[in-house]
Amino acid sequence: MLGVVPAAAATLVLLVATNVAQNGSPTRKAPELRTLDDVLQLKTKADFVAAWRAGSVPADYRGRGYDGYLLSLGILAPMTLFITNVLFGPFAIWRGKSFQKGGRGGRNRFGRFESRGFAASVAASQLDDRPALVLDYGDPEHGDVLWGRILFMRDELREVGPGLLLGLGSMGATGGMPNCAPFVLVPSTPPEP
Repeated sequence: MLGVVPAAAATLVLLVATNVAQNGSPTRKAPELRTLDDVLQLKTKADFVAAWRAGSVPADYRGRGYDGYLLSLGILAPMTLFITNVLFGPFAIWRGKSFQKGGRGGRNRFGRFESRGFAASVAASQLDDRPALVLDYGDPEHGDVLWGRILFMRDELREVGPGLLLGLGSMGATGGMPNCAPFVLVPSTPPEP
């Protein structure tokens, strides 16, 4: 039994190190992404992160809703799916994000309800120090105690095409932004009457 804990810890360290390495080089050439389909066709986390690095702060997100998609890129993608859809929801599939009209905060969308608030502001990325739209789950006004102030959850968004937002999600408790998980947001389409 005593040997199991060190082996599990070593395995976790190896998985996190692999996930960080899968971000690729900061000088990697970014693929051209124009549509959600382009993003969903990506084969490597390194290509996603390169495209994210080439993006810019979203221009027009205030008061908008976005459909969200987790991407199966990186060795920890199955764990990200579990954390997001089982623990974060809880037990509800993550569907995207909505932003307040003033743009200072928002919430995550799970099916027909919204939960897990965040503050939104333009700040330096913890991955490359360039400006990003940072979603801070630890904010006292908009955030969440467990996910924000205990696990230090943070998302960083950049726009790579009109309304096409690439996101990197992270938790300080598991290594922060270098150990990021990729997701994409696209403007929500209102249901037809």
